[in-house]
Amino acid sequence: MSLIQKGKHIELDQAFKVIPNPIIILNKEYTIKYANQSAELFFAESIPSNKKNLKNFLSKDNIIFSFIDQVFNYKYSATQYDVVFSHFNNNDILIDLNAAIYDEDYIILSIHKRAMAQQIDRSTAQKGITHSISGLSSLLAHEIKNPLSGIKGAAQLLGEDASDEDKELTEIIGLEVDRIGSLVKRVGNISDKRSIQRTSVNIHDVLKRVYGLAINSFASNCEINELYDPSLPNVYGDLDSLVQVFLNLVKNAAESDPNGKINIITGYRHGFSVQVSGNKNKLRLPILIQIEDIGPGIPESIRTHLFEPFVSTKSNGSGLGLSLVANVIDEHGGIIEVNSSNNKTVFTVLLPSFADQNK
Repeated sequence: MSLIQKGKHIELDQAFKVIPNPIIILNKEYTIKYANQSAELFFAESIPSNKKNLKNFLSKDNIIFSFIDQVFNYKYSATQYDVVFSHFNNNDILIDLNAAIYDEDYIILSIHKRAMAQQIDRSTAQKGITHSISGLSSLLAHEIKNPLSGIKGAAQLLGEDASDEDKELTEIIGLEVDRIGSLVKRVGNISDKRSIQRTSVNIHDVLKRVYGLAINSFASNCEINELYDPSLPNVYGDLDSLVQVFLNLVKNAAESDPNGKINIITGYRHGFSVQVSGNKNKLRLPILIQIEDIGPGIPESIRTHLFEPFVSTKSNGSGLGLSLVANVIDEHGGIIEVNSSNNKTVFTVLLPSFADQNK
């Protein structure tokens, strides 16, 4: 494909096909004159070079339109960082925008996705937070468990000779001691340094096991759809740990709407790799697993902190479940991210394949 304007002949495919970022050339009316393959993948739709308008892909109030207008009005190149971009499918991602004037009547718009890079940064921050509470968790386990046992024992002795009314109070003490002990144990798990035993694992075996546990217990009233890619290669992981990860994610989805719909999706990202800061090697994470629910969504105020310890959307939640999930995924060399809107939440997990470990 090429673009000819005012006698100029530009081989756009040759210039842009090697660029991994979405590139679009468009005019003041937002008519798309050219879009590279990365742009078509970004919008998840083919974009013919002479018919499509950006309005067909974005909501009218999308910030991209005001950014384009600004570049045309002031006739200069511009960059805008940290733009929350919403597709029509309601998935929110973070992007950077670059635009430059081309031949007065057109601009070249470049879109840089930030979601994955931010997840790596979040994962790094998560490690720091996790390490900082390791000492606290050890202290809790050592200094609190023993006194709790004494309190529970004393309550049981008091209950033997207590009246019915007082016995009810001693039972409450026992239940609260058990609850605190369970919380201390969960906190202790965050600093548990036992390495996982990774091998070749069929991720669909993991997910089918999760499905069976969910549909027969906490998600019995939910509609769970399994949308699997049957050709998916095995992951390099620990089966039991991965079962716990996805059981936790499906449980969260079920709790967001006990009578709702949950989609469990798998897929393969061909050629997908991530450059990690401080590491010359690219991280190959081709295996994608998504847990999607049609619930009320996650409040925007806590989305960026969702995987940190003690952060929870539930009034009675401890905020440790997703922190432990993030730890396990990190131990697998993977990444977890979340996209949420008012009517949908999608947790995306990216994992390495077993075959890549032997190259």
